[in-house]
Amino acid sequence: MPNDHSDRPRSGPVVPRPVPSRPPAAGMQGDDPRIGAVLLDRVRIIRPIARGGMGRVYLGEQMTMHRQCAVKVLDIRAGVGGEQADFARRFLLEASVAAKLTHPNVVTIFDYGETPDGACFIAMEYLEGRSLSDEIKMLGRLPTGRAISIAMQAARALRAAHGLGVVHRDLKPGNVYLVRREDEEDLVKVLDFGLVKQTSMEEELTHAGRILGSPRYMAPEQAQGRPVDARADVYSLGAVLYAMLTGRPPFQKPTELATIMAQINEAPPPIASVAPDAAVPRDLEALIMKCLSKTPEQRFGSMEEVVTALRTIAGNPGATTTDSVRAPSPVITASGSLPVLGGTPAMGVEAAPASRSRSWWLLAAAGAALACAGIAVVGLTPVRTPAPAAAPAPPRVAIVPQAPAPPPPPPVPTATLHVDSDPSGAKVKEEGDTMCEQTPCDIVYRGAVADPGYEHLLVFLKSGYRLERKIVKGTSTPVSVKLTKAR
Repeated sequence: MPNDHSDRPRSGPVVPRPVPSRPPAAGMQGDDPRIGAVLLDRVRIIRPIARGGMGRVYLGEQMTMHRQCAVKVLDIRAGVGGEQADFARRFLLEASVAAKLTHPNVVTIFDYGETPDGACFIAMEYLEGRSLSDEIKMLGRLPTGRAISIAMQAARALRAAHGLGVVHRDLKPGNVYLVRREDEEDLVKVLDFGLVKQTSMEEELTHAGRILGSPRYMAPEQAQGRPVDARADVYSLGAVLYAMLTGRPPFQKPTELATIMAQINEAPPPIASVAPDAAVPRDLEALIMKCLSKTPEQRFGSMEEVVTALRTIAGNPGATTTDSVRAPSPVITASGSLPVLGGTPAMGVEAAPASRSRSWWLLAAAGAALACAGIAVVGLTPVRTPAPAAAPAPPRVAIVPQAPAPPPPPPVPTATLHVDSDPSGAKVKEEGDTMCEQTPCDIVYRGAVADPGYEHLLVFLKSGYRLERKIVKGTSTPVSVKLTKAR
């Protein structure tokens, strides 16, 4: 069965669909000794949900509160030698930092710890939805208003983290989760604080010469291994917003090294050159390009400034929509008359004084005629006969031409990629997202990533074998990778 990219298993601490009542498939539960285990007498493991590069995610229960949770357990085999301790320290750092972030746009941490046998775990809220990465790959690109809303929520989450002296350093669409809750369509949850840097810490959990993060969304100074601050997250947010509006990140090269060099040396292509029909407002594109400045000094100085700028754009409908030009409607005065339009008196204007003068002459002539006829005219007082009231003019209605109905959107392009490995049974990942749990499998791409020229960097992982990478394009050509046993 094809592995539809819009609803694939996730390696993060969340689940893209509701919990099925049926038991998991064979191979997920039978070989896992943690099923039914209770961690530190606080969290019970119920069943596996997903597997990631550094561990597994389970459906669990926080026993003291009797509530469901997602339990992320570190696989101590993820590192080799001294790296195991490094992974464990980073994992617990993620838990301790994320637990301090009590913000509606950050996944809530319930509990974390390390068991006597060395297993590290994080228990967090169980979410239902899909990653922003899935959404972009399914739709191609997002409407401007929706992209602004998602970016604002992510920016608020990062603002809260920066307020605690925490820099995320790995913001990307795969770490932005969209949850539907009640009447809220896109409740954003920022995930995976595994690469956080606390500005108050004297040491970072990185090794010299190692670059951690996602090259397609990484700030230039981070790609160069230089010190980073909150402005690195500003850059990454700009890259995420760029991807939402165009369907692709600012830079996508055949290799990770080439992508990193582009982040350092190349200017991001204008949005119009990547998505000509996106119609992104100028002020929004200017905001994105400022976020993507090569030097931190040229970007927004804080996430608070980004939130303010996005709020200004969101509050200006003219910046995101094009309204029909409407003719001004005439205003009817209290007397029922219409104002003068275009220099021409309107109907219903009161008679000029000259009309009253002619009435006096007629009365005088009539009086003289009566006097000549011998009829005494005593106290003759002229009486002005009011002119008959003119029928009120019907109100003039401005006729606004109706805009033609927009053409139906073109069908979303799709492409299926058949992937296999020798031996089979390898997990396939792209940009940190799990594309399929085990080979052979079919990966379905939708939207801009289905273009035949779009390059995908696939990573193949299998226990006991070396990690293998392969660059492929979004076509239906079968792909097969030879795996090499680890020494």
